[in-house]
Amino acid sequence: MAQDGSASTGKTIRSVETAMSVLEAIQRHEPVGVTTITEETDRSKSTVHHHVSTLCEAGYLERVGDQYQLSLTFLTLGGQVRERKQLYHLAKDDVDALAERTGEQSRLIVEEDGLGVTLYRATGEHGAATDTHVGSTQDLYCTAAGKAFLAELPAETVDAYIEDQAFVPYTEHTIDDPETLRKELDAIGSRGVAFDDQEYFEGVRCVASAIGSQSGELLGAISVSAPVERMDEERFRSEIPDQLQNVAGVVEINSAYSEWTDAFSG
Repeated sequence: MAQDGSASTGKTIRSVETAMSVLEAIQRHEPVGVTTITEETDRSKSTVHHHVSTLCEAGYLERVGDQYQLSLTFLTLGGQVRERKQLYHLAKDDVDALAERTGEQSRLIVEEDGLGVTLYRATGEHGAATDTHVGSTQDLYCTAAGKAFLAELPAETVDAYIEDQAFVPYTEHTIDDPETLRKELDAIGSRGVAFDDQEYFEGVRCVASAIGSQSGELLGAISVSAPVERMDEERFRSEIPDQLQNVAGVVEINSAYSEWTDAFSG
């Protein structure tokens, strides 16, 4: 079977896989030329040319000189996905208020396919610029929100997750072994908040609290991030966690009320 063909392999279609690989390569490096896309996707130059031309024609890519970037079509698609997430509507105003109150960056994160996905982000007066735009993904084991998620999951689910991890060291502070992670998850379960002390971004501390529904479903997490120079131990371990837990509690109450009104109206 030709590598660049469009034949089906099992239950997947090779041409669709190639198109997705092309889009992901462009997303990582945009704007980017065909040569780089070819290297990233391990496809021939002619195949990449065909795919980027098709994606441009369909409105998913824009050509800038001899390079390509994602079009605003993805903003429309992503916005539609976010709008259907009830948690976004329940928590958006509280995330905004938290960012304003702390002066830092506050995010609403959900879990999807073993990654934390930023659903919404608000930046306060002093909020640090980090590469955590809406839609960005991060590993769970080395982020506050991710560890908050893991601490709420059954032990067998956590074990399965850990077995799949390479524990990539993003910084010298990143947790890099299963036992250390398990101990931290136990501590999170008892205190209700999770910490990321420069584990994902060097020089940035983050605190997060999980959000659950009345029925016990894990909905997401809310986090606050700040540079270490503005996040001293008192603020990191006490002040921000207290504010986060209050906000998470409000969102959970609103979620419970929404569940109740939906059931009543139904």
